[in-house]
Amino acid sequence: MQAAHIWDELIPSKLLRYPICTVNVLETLFRMSGNIIPLTWIPELPRRLFRSLTPKLHAKTPLWTDQDHPLPFLRYLFSCPKIRPPDVNSYDGYALTKAVQAGFVPLVHFLLNHGASPRCKNNMSILVAIYRKDLSLVRLLVERVDCQERGPGALRQKGKRQKLEDRAQVTPEMLKVAVKLDARDIVEYFMKEKGCVPDLQTLQMIR
Repeated sequence: MQAAHIWDELIPSKLLRYPICTVNVLETLFRMSGNIIPLTWIPELPRRLFRSLTPKLHAKTPLWTDQDHPLPFLRYLFSCPKIRPPDVNSYDGYALTKAVQAGFVPLVHFLLNHGASPRCKNNMSILVAIYRKDLSLVRLLVERVDCQERGPGALRQKGKRQKLEDRAQVTPEMLKVAVKLDARDIVEYFMKEKGCVPDLQTLQMIR
């Protein structure tokens, strides 16, 4: 009985690992049997969906759109009533790190809005954004802005955004990496806006 229960829990994750598992395939499975995928288990978010993501170095802007792979499939997975939304932080936040590495901003937004944590794997996604020298991505990962729930009160405040707790704390290690890369706008952001104090070694590099 216990073995059968464990197998039921693994079904969603195993199905999603295979490239053949598309929206059409899942819809066909649901029509065949509504109980084929149990709703009691949160499946993993498979690495295969993000493994091939690479930066678009010479593409015209916008570099990425909300119709680029794997966003359409992800929107289906996270809205389908026949399957529980996958764990967006599977494999130590692999999805978010790959999205940041590729500069896939619409995907980064999607993952963050569905609970992805930049703190996974010792803030790996933020470190990748620093290596890209992309201040806007660093801000997006660190800061949390209430962009979805803007009721009448927001209008009375003349468009002021609600201040929310940051997704991740800026660390001296992040600052040191930014200094080594000579990413001056990120260094200024960390020190002046986020109040990060450099350690002695970083301070000597700044001088």
